[in-house]
Amino acid sequence: MARYTERAENTARMLDVNMQTSMLPQSAQNAEQGWRAMLGISELETAFDHQYGMLTKADVLDFMVRDPMNPSSIATCLKEARENARAVRGTL
Repeated sequence: MARYTERAENTARMLDVNMQTSMLPQSAQNAEQGWRAMLGISELETAFDHQYGMLTKADVLDFMVRDPMNPSSIATCLKEARENARAVRGTL
């Protein structure tokens, strides 16, 4: 349970930092490299490219926050943490 909530928190932090960085003046190429680097850190670049093709900030945010096909998305991690908690409800 803790592993999933920690993964969701780490993903949210990475998205926050990258979102803040993307608001700074920079070229479109540098902005894309930042978003692609975040996918690379999470080892999700291949999965993203397979599902979306072209990289856009909105698609990366959607993929990392709420995509049910992404096992590392925030929504999926929280769902899995809830399922783990439900499974051990009696012990908790």
